[in-house]
Amino acid sequence: MDAESAELLHVTVDLWHPDCWTLQTTRQVDVGLVGYRTMRNDTGATGQFGVYGESQDVVDGAIEAIQASSFTEAATRLSPAAALTGSVGPTTCPVLVEFDPEPSIRSAFTARGFFHHSPTRHERGRERRSLITRGDRSTLQRALTEIETAYDADIEVIRVTSATEDRSNHRPTERLSPRQQEAFQLARARGYYEYPRETTSRDLAAELDVSKTTFLEHLRKAEAKLLTDIDL
Repeated sequence: MDAESAELLHVTVDLWHPDCWTLQTTRQVDVGLVGYRTMRNDTGATGQFGVYGESQDVVDGAIEAIQASSFTEAATRLSPAAALTGSVGPTTCPVLVEFDPEPSIRSAFTARGFFHHSPTRHERGRERRSLITRGDRSTLQRALTEIETAYDADIEVIRVTSATEDRSNHRPTERLSPRQQEAFQLARARGYYEYPRETTSRDLAAELDVSKTTFLEHLRKAEAKLLTDIDL
């Protein structure tokens, strides 16, 4: 690859890989995790995460599942003031997790020239990563295929754009979490925004197998993010 063909690429991937406590937890309990930062040392790794779910009981159950995982050493609740962003669900708890970094797929990306552009999101047994790398589309695909093979992973490329593009050229929905995208796209597809409405929030929530409160929480957050992209 020559210098002229290389460019800075912004890559969004959705993936599954084995032996991961975050994916294990979100399969067992209906919660989401936001991974903000991770620090490695000689004995393991420590990461700061936000655990979010429909209720405090659900979040508590997720933290218990994290503590019980064979891939973690400890999970310590932090004060709400330690959260790096606002609430991403009806109930959110910041947690410091000590874990074995060896099964982690993060190093597979960094070793191949990727760096993380924003916090990772983990929901329903899969995770979404926003990455920046320098190269062309063919070298990008080769690197992702190498990771899939080495980690027995399943990687789906959601979006690839130039990292130097003007932000106005990006799809506004790219800023939404997977659940927010799911709620918003379903609402549009079922005529929720038509007049008169062709469906109800209760019906949409039932279709996603969540409570009406949870559905509306995801939808309202999606709408709030999308509205910030409109120049009023």
